Amino acid sequence: MSTRTTSMITRGLELARWVPITAVLAETAVGAYWDLARISYVRDSFDHLGYPLYFATILGVAKTAALAAILTPGHPQTKEWAYAGLVFVYGGAATSHMAAGDGPDKWAMPLFFAAATFAARAWLPQGGYTTATLRALGGSRPQHA
Repeated sequence: MSTRTTSMITRGLELARWVPITAVLAETAVGAYWDLARISYVRDSFDHLGYPLYFATILGVAKTAALAAILTPGHPQTKEWAYAGLVFVYGGAATSHMAAGDGPDKWAMPLFFAAATFAARAWLPQGGYTTATLRALGGSRPQHA
């Protein structure tokens, strides 16, 4: 494979890894605002699912904290907890809609965001651009002493 082809593949992989990260961060930011503002969609959904409205405030604060943890440099263990929390939020939303008898029009997107959260976490760079690129390409991992 030529150097140019490898470079294009590397750039393509780098761009592809940003798709789930961007989707999760955008959905989390919008969802946090909607939950905290208690827009009519949130009120109607919570009423339909049987959740008290104060739960929207809890979710909005949790999503805001997750965003802060993910976007703040450093603190890798805090980021792990933030991603885990988002998987519970989106997985719980999908499960709640399924339990309420809703169709895929209601539970498919939360399920997608739970999967995207797993992908976003899995594709986070660990130790810099070069290391992340090598891992994405299936290359060697750094040796730790």
